[in-house]
Amino acid sequence: MRRWPLQMVEKYFGGIKSSQLPAVPDLNEPKQEKEKQASRVDPLAKRPAIAIAYHMPERNTPEYYAMGLIDQILIEGDDSFEYQELVQKRGLTAAVNGGINYLGNMFNYKGPMLFMADLRFDPGTQADAIVKAWDGAIEPLRTKPVDKEILERARVKLRSGLYDSMGAVGGFGLADLLASFALFDDNPARINTLVSQFEQVTPELIQKTAQEYLRPENRTVLVLETKPAEVPATPAKN
Repeated sequence: MRRWPLQMVEKYFGGIKSSQLPAVPDLNEPKQEKEKQASRVDPLAKRPAIAIAYHMPERNTPEYYAMGLIDQILIEGDDSFEYQELVQKRGLTAAVNGGINYLGNMFNYKGPMLFMADLRFDPGTQADAIVKAWDGAIEPLRTKPVDKEILERARVKLRSGLYDSMGAVGGFGLADLLASFALFDDNPARINTLVSQFEQVTPELIQKTAQEYLRPENRTVLVLETKPAEVPATPAKN
């Protein structure tokens, strides 16, 4: 007699008593009101590097979706503001890497998260010069509403990336999003509303979000330094 999957589960696991789950820990973080800076020397590094991280807005808020588009505008692709400023215009680095949630994507997490970017640069370049150029590329988003054409291009890039991730590894990306929304929001159907949420983001909301979350006070800057080359000792004269 063939048994249905539920019957098999009941047969082998039905007798196991449920356990008392511990309380969910409070992962909320206090608002950061002062820029944090740190540096360290990596003796194996060939070139210095810098990483910049900003606290993200709370998930599923209008600002959260705005940050998804800000990510596209600032650092995703060769048309991004930071790539154009740091690579094309100033030649401070060969690439700008970054995004929301380095271990996944902006959808499959719950709790505090960072919007981050990192880059490598030549030893002769000062980290302060990179941070200054970085801030210069951000400033247009903070001082005025973004051009509608730029915002629409960001939406296209985001949709393309979203659909690409859904089809990754034979559809695993889609299963990952459905599981994440089921686990974190008890609503796997949220996947059907993602595009419309980004469509509701206005240029004014982009500016407001950039003013609040891309403040220097809301970030941490980490500089990785290389170990200074050892100067050979001068042989003693006889």
